[in-house]
Amino acid sequence: MKIEKISDNKLRILITASDLRERDLDIEDLYRDNSKAHSLFWDIIYQAYLEESFDVDDSKLIIEVAPVSSDSFVVIVTRIPNNIISKKIMRENTALKNVYSFDAIEDLMNLSHRILGLFRGSSTLYKYKDKYVLVMFGYLTKKVQAIISEYGHKENTSEALLNEYGNKIIDKKAIETMCQYF
Repeated sequence: MKIEKISDNKLRILITASDLRERDLDIEDLYRDNSKAHSLFWDIIYQAYLEESFDVDDSKLIIEVAPVSSDSFVVIVTRIPNNIISKKIMRENTALKNVYSFDAIEDLMNLSHRILGLFRGSSTLYKYKDKYVLVMFGYLTKKVQAIISEYGHKENTSEALLNEYGNKIIDKKAIETMCQYF
């Protein structure tokens, strides 16, 4: 597999039949909406992030696939950053407040390491009723929401209640602080 950054918002990825065999895939798997194909795509995107600093979080993606030969094809990934998307949508998304609870601090530490760099908002950590409660301000992508659901539970608790009855542990940069010290 060869990943080439064409521009700040565009990648070209060459995938060969041997790349597919290494992942126990065949070309027909890519035409179906299945977990193997999804896994390959996100592996490619993650590799592009590591190799080319191509960050797709909070972006819309356009995916184009074209055969190059009988045993290879090229995938063009175009990223459309949110600043191009309607400013109204951006204002609505950045105003979102998400509250999640965690039974153990270890769950929160593991989560913080997994989403560092994927979440671009502020976060505050509270201790409330024997649980750790993370308040996240900003837009959560479906990927980040899925990762969070592996570790914690969505809550409907208000921040005012947490400020009054909970103990604030880390203000504004809880995710970054957890990664830095744990």
